[in-house]
Amino acid sequence: MHIQIKKGLDIPIKGSPAGHLLPYLAGVDGQQPKNPLQIALDLKPFQDLRMRVLVKKGDNVKIGQPLAEDKDVPGRYFVSPAGGVVADVRRGHKRVLEDIIIDVADKEEEVIFTTIDPKQISKDRLIELLMEAGLFTAIRTRPFSLLADPFKKPRAIFVKGLESAPFAPAMELQLQGLEKELIVGLELLSILTDGKVHFVCREESSLCDHTYPPKVNVHTASGPHPISNYSVHIQSIAPIMGIDDVVWTVHAADVAAIGHLALTGKYQTKRVISIAGPAILKGKTGIFTIRRGYPISALIAGRVPNESTRLISGDPLMGVRVTANDYMRFGDVVFCAIPENNTREFGHFFRLGMHKYSFSKAYLSGHFDGHDGYDFTTNQHGEHRAFVDSSLYDKVMPLDVPTMLLVKAIMAEDFDLASDLGLLEVDSEDFALPTFVCPSKMEMSEIVAAGLRRYALECFAGV
Repeated sequence: MHIQIKKGLDIPIKGSPAGHLLPYLAGVDGQQPKNPLQIALDLKPFQDLRMRVLVKKGDNVKIGQPLAEDKDVPGRYFVSPAGGVVADVRRGHKRVLEDIIIDVADKEEEVIFTTIDPKQISKDRLIELLMEAGLFTAIRTRPFSLLADPFKKPRAIFVKGLESAPFAPAMELQLQGLEKELIVGLELLSILTDGKVHFVCREESSLCDHTYPPKVNVHTASGPHPISNYSVHIQSIAPIMGIDDVVWTVHAADVAAIGHLALTGKYQTKRVISIAGPAILKGKTGIFTIRRGYPISALIAGRVPNESTRLISGDPLMGVRVTANDYMRFGDVVFCAIPENNTREFGHFFRLGMHKYSFSKAYLSGHFDGHDGYDFTTNQHGEHRAFVDSSLYDKVMPLDVPTMLLVKAIMAEDFDLASDLGLLEVDSEDFALPTFVCPSKMEMSEIVAAGLRRYALECFAGV
C-alpha cells in the first residue's frame, strides 16, 4: 500500500544537519574522543510508571544489566547503557525516578544474553527475553500510546521506517550496516502477533527493496511531516476500532536492536542522532553515532555559542528542554539548539516581515516560496488566548479528526465525546504542527497527552 498525504508542513528552519553519517561524535579538535566519563539511563519519559530501583550508588554494573523494574509488569527491566560504577540515582518531584548515572569504566563489561533463533523460539519465551534485555520498553501500544502490555496480544504491529520531523536523521542512515539485524528483528516481531507486521518506509527508500519475512507487509509513504507519525500509518492501513483493539508500534532502530540481540546476545548501545538547529555554530551540525544516554555537555562542547540558548533533546516540535547537566533522553534521535528570545519587537505587525516565517501569511514572507530557511527562536510572538481560527489546524492535520473540537472535548474532560471524535486514534505528536501554527498559543500536544493519560486511567481503573 502507498500512503500519500498533502496536509502537513516541513518547517523551513535553518541549521539542518549534514546528510552523511559520521562514524563517531568528533571532539572540538576533530579527533575521535574517548568514551564519555558518564552515561545515564534516562527514565523521565516513564514517570507515569511505578519503578523499583535495583542498584544503588557505588554498585558495579555491566552493559545490559537491569537497573530498574516496572512494578506493575514484573520482569520488564530498564537496563544499563554502560559498564562501570553507579555515580548517582537522581529523583525529581515526589521522589520520582529521573535517571541513573554511571561512571564509565575504562574496560566495560557486558551481560551476554541468550541468542535467539526465530525459527524455534516461542512467543512467551521471546517476550521474556525482550523484557529481560530491556528491549520491551521500546514497544508501545495503541490506543493511549502506553508501554505495551506483554499479556495482550496485538492484532498488528506497526514499524516506522521513515523520519519526517525537523532535523531527524534519515532512517537509512540510522540503519546503515544494520540491514540484517532489521530483518531478523522484524521476523521476531511477527511471532508476537497473529496479524501482520506493517513496515512503512519512504517511497524511494532502499529499505523497501529488501526481502522481508512473509508476515511483514511493506508499505511506502510520501508527503510532508507528519508522514512519519504512527497515527497516519495506522489510520491509513488498519484503523483502531475501539479501546480493546490493540496494536503495537516500534521504531525501526529499536527493531534492529532486537535483531542485534538475537544475533549476538548483546544489548545495542549505539544510536544515530543529528545535532542541528539555528543556534549550533556553522559547520558543527551533523549526523553522528553516539552511545545511548550520552551527556549533553559533550554534545554542545565547541558547538554552541556562549549567549543564551535553548537546548532540546528531541526535535524542535516534540523535544524536551534540557541543560548541560542532563543526558540524551530515552529513544531520542535529535539534539537541537535554538536561540532564546522572549522579547517582543515594537510595532512588528506594521512591518513587512520578509525575514520572518508566517504560516498564516500575516507577513509578506508567507506569500513567497523558495526561502532557504528562517532563524527561528523560542519567541512565541504572542500570548495565550482563546481559540480564534480552526481552519489553520486543518491545513496541517492529515488525520481524519476535527482538531479544535477534539482538543476542546479533552479540555472539558468529556472523554465520551472525545472518543467519538477520534481520541483513540491519536497521540500527542499528531498535534505538534497544529500547536506550531496555532495563533492562540494553545499547547495542544500537552493537552492531548494529559487527556490520553486521564482517559487511560478511567478505562483501566481496577484492571
